[in-house]
Amino acid sequence: TNRILYPKGIAIQAKQFARYIESKDTRLVTVGQERYRVYRYEGAIHGLDDAVVLLAWKADQPMTPEHLHCVLSTDRELGDEDILRYYAQRWTIECFFRQAKDQLKLDGYRVRHIRAVKRYWAVVLLACVYSIAESQQNLSAGLELLRSRKGHSVVEFIYNAAKQEIPIDVIKKQLHVA
Repeated sequence: TNRILYPKGIAIQAKQFARYIESKDTRLVTVGQERYRVYRYEGAIHGLDDAVVLLAWKADQPMTPEHLHCVLSTDRELGDEDILRYYAQRWTIECFFRQAKDQLKLDGYRVRHIRAVKRYWAVVLLACVYSIAESQQNLSAGLELLRSRKGHSVVEFIYNAAKQEIPIDVIKKQLHVA
């Protein structure tokens, strides 16, 4: 929604542009079981001279910036339904990437060599499989379980160290917080 569009040559963020769009300017598009109000923008965007941006809202939600979804396509031949359908199929993949970056804390890695990319994805997939196997549920539940276990381990470590009267500076050093 921060994407810069150039309607009539004027630079404006998609979310700002969307404020000028009324329900009568959109058309209803159905993808699977979901219906959307869609405004199709064709033209220049920041970084591309020729693209399609669909400004879409679920049909049962208000046309507000909070409910706005912007979908970009470089193929102007595709219809709105096709663009949204392809996007819906990609969405689970996008969610996985976001989850890998955010929840697995792997967003700081930048790799370019093919061997490094393969190793990166091996680590991501191993972490996912381990989390799912441990929880016998989904990735989010697995990560929550493993984080909880780690938290319990830290508390138990501190408790046992305190019982043994180990100085706080030693505990901090072992926990790498000194």
